[in-house]
Amino acid sequence: MKIAVLGYGGVAQAFCKYIDERDSDFEIKYILRRKGKDTEPRMITDINTILTDNEIMIVVDLLGGLDLSLQYMRQALAARKHVVTANKAALCRGFKELTTLADKGKLQLRYEATCGGTVPIVAELISLSRCNEINSVFGILNGTTNYILYKMFKERAEFDDMLKDAQRLGYAEADPTADIGGFDVANKISILSATAYRGYITSDYPVYGMDMITKRLMDGFAETGKTVKYMGISKRKGNRYALGVVPVVVNAGSIEANVPLNYNMGIITGDNCGDIKLYGQGAGGRPTADAVVRDCHTVKETINTQPEFIFTNELVYDPELLTGTGYIGGQAIHGNLEHLTAIARDREVALAFEMDND
Repeated sequence: MKIAVLGYGGVAQAFCKYIDERDSDFEIKYILRRKGKDTEPRMITDINTILTDNEIMIVVDLLGGLDLSLQYMRQALAARKHVVTANKAALCRGFKELTTLADKGKLQLRYEATCGGTVPIVAELISLSRCNEINSVFGILNGTTNYILYKMFKERAEFDDMLKDAQRLGYAEADPTADIGGFDVANKISILSATAYRGYITSDYPVYGMDMITKRLMDGFAETGKTVKYMGISKRKGNRYALGVVPVVVNAGSIEANVPLNYNMGIITGDNCGDIKLYGQGAGGRPTADAVVRDCHTVKETINTQPEFIFTNELVYDPELLTGTGYIGGQAIHGNLEHLTAIARDREVALAFEMDND
C-alpha cells in the first residue's frame, strides 16, 4: 500500500526509517517538505502531487503547527485519502469537521499518536465503547510535566531546577508554556473524551497550569502520604460531561503517583469493564512513530469497512460532575473544579485538586 508522509521532523524520520527497513506492507511514495528541504527523490513540495495521485491510499500527517496540518488533513479526506495524524492541536481544532468528512466519505481517520505517545489509549477507548458506557477518562498525558513533578516528588527538588533539567534533556521546549500551562493536555483530554463518549466537546472547561507548584507544597503533601500529578480529567453521567486540566492530588503509593519521568498513563472506567490503566512511553520519536505505524495497519485492515467514528451522542457540559477539595494558597475549599480554578486564578496562587470519591 502506497502512502505519503507530511513533514520530516523527529517522529516522521523515525516513522520513515521503520517503514523503509521493517515494514513491507507499506511504501512511502512521497514525503512533503518545505521548498529547499526536498533533498531526496521522493521528497516533494506541492501537496497537490499527493492529492491527485490515485495510488496514494493513506496520508500520514506528521507536521507541527496548526493551520497547515488542519488544511492538509481536510484536503486529503476531500480527495478520498485515509488520514493518520499525530498532530493533537490540529486534530482538536478540527475534530468535528474532520470526523464528519471521514464519516461521509467512508474513510478512516486515525489518531492514536495524538494522545499518550505509544500508549494505545485511543484504540482501547474505541474498543471498550462498543460494549461499555465509558464513565471517566483520566490521564497523565504530558511527559514534560510528569518528569518535573516526579523528580520533585522523589528527590524533593525545586520546580525551576527540574524544568531546566527537562529542557536540558530535551523533554521540554525552550518555551514550555504549552506543557506547563496545560494547553497540550487540554487538546489530548478533549480528543479522548470525545472518543470515549461518542460526542463532541463543545464547551470551555477549566485549565489550570502547574507552574506555581512549589517544593514546599509537594513536601507538605508528602508528609500526609500524598503527592501531585498533572492530569487531564474527564467524567460522564448519561449525556452530561465535565472535564479539566489541573494538578491532581493522589496517594503516594498509587500507580499514578509512581509513573516515572516522561512516561504517560491513561485510566479508563467503563460500566462493564471497571478500571483499566494503560502505561508506556509518552513522548519521543520512536514511541510516537510506533503508534503511527499501528494506525496505518488499522487502516489497511479496515479499509473496506464502515468507519467507527460515528459521534451521535449530544453531550451537555455539567461542571458539578467534577467536585472535590481545592488546596489554594494554604486553604482547603470544597467545590467544583470550575469554581476552584476561578478562585485560584483570582488569587494568583497554586491549585492542587483532590477529587471526591464517587
